[in-house]
Amino acid sequence: MEILTKIKQPESRKLEFKERFPEKSDILKTIIAFSNGAGGDLIIGVSDKERDVVGIKNPLELEEKISNMINDSIHPQIVPYIYSMNIEGKVILVIQVLPGNTTPYFLKSKGLEKGVYIRIGSSNRLANIEIIAELRRKSLGVSYDYNIDRTLTINDFDSKSIGKFFNKIGVSNHTYRDIIKWKFINQNNGDIFPTIAGLILFGKEHLFDYEYAGVRVTKFKNNTLADIESTKDFYLPIISNVENIFIYVLSLIGKESVLSGVERIEQTIIPPYAVRETIVNAIVHRDYSIKSNIKINIFSDRIEIISPGILYGNIDIADLGSGLSECRNRNIVRVFRKMNFMEELGTGIYRIIELYKNKNLQNPEFYEQGNYFRVTLPQIKMAVSKEEIILEIIKSKQEVSASLLAKELNYHHNTILKYLHKLLEENKVIKMGKGKSSRYKINQSHQVL
Repeated sequence: MEILTKIKQPESRKLEFKERFPEKSDILKTIIAFSNGAGGDLIIGVSDKERDVVGIKNPLELEEKISNMINDSIHPQIVPYIYSMNIEGKVILVIQVLPGNTTPYFLKSKGLEKGVYIRIGSSNRLANIEIIAELRRKSLGVSYDYNIDRTLTINDFDSKSIGKFFNKIGVSNHTYRDIIKWKFINQNNGDIFPTIAGLILFGKEHLFDYEYAGVRVTKFKNNTLADIESTKDFYLPIISNVENIFIYVLSLIGKESVLSGVERIEQTIIPPYAVRETIVNAIVHRDYSIKSNIKINIFSDRIEIISPGILYGNIDIADLGSGLSECRNRNIVRVFRKMNFMEELGTGIYRIIELYKNKNLQNPEFYEQGNYFRVTLPQIKMAVSKEEIILEIIKSKQEVSASLLAKELNYHHNTILKYLHKLLEENKVIKMGKGKSSRYKINQSHQVL
């Protein structure tokens, strides 16, 4: 039974539990958030922590009360499917909400500016002005990147980059008609202005108002934000910088030595495809109405890619890797696909997960944080022993002290020394120096695939 399966699942963007009938405002916020997002089920009569079915009393009365509340308090009108179910003698109430077509939905008592709620993870959040605007565009079927910028002209395009694009697609001598056809410019009252997509893809490097559309790559010395090793910014035109960003990030991440035939070669721990796919996804799916750049943070044990905007439309975290996909920036996606920077929509995350499994790496993580989407690509393998965990840390840092390992793993110093002694006996690591200044590194001659 589907509902029994759902009861065992954790709360999420599409699922919430209430042990008893909640405060009026709480239930309405959840229903609004579901309607403004991917839809969802609110189940009353199940404890949200233990998932015990406790049941409710007077389900028919409660159903009518909720229906009246929704009708009286929410605009535009929402008509959820409300039904009761008997589970082992206890009745629960299920409120099934579909994704809305006339977003944004809001509380009438608070109005549009202060009454719109969205779902982030398993919580309801008050929507800000940027999200409200995106919800309006969604209901109208309008992509933000099609909008025009009346403050700039076609002269603000980088002619070399736009020329390369048209040459790539077989148009050697492009005209205004070609640029309009691709919606890089648009007419408004007889005048021609560049679109947001055109400026992001082909805008000149130092367009002040579009610096937020770039990518900042920061390398940190260890596993925290405490010590910055280097920072580099990539600006417009973004289409010309995709490969540069990819190559630069690859140069900064951890490497490992592997055998290829009889030769030993060096390659990145993280599959290059995973790096490229997450960078491309961040660029094409981010919310460009939020004036903040994409951040790629590189640590000794992972990469974090943080892009403005939560998942778009009806997509939930649980849907990633399932083949489902929705486009926030349709024109930017269209160009990236034409340039062969993207494969079939919805297939990239699945392939990343499979590549991670094949390399026995710790699972990539995807989650929403505030109004941002974060992808974490670990560069540490799944460990089956304490020694393997230590080996992976030594590989990622190249050389370490016993005290640093003890601090990082929260082990006693003598425990770390015991594991290191075993690794030394197995010739998997090499010890350099004596006493407190001792350092340990991987014995390259003993490394295997």
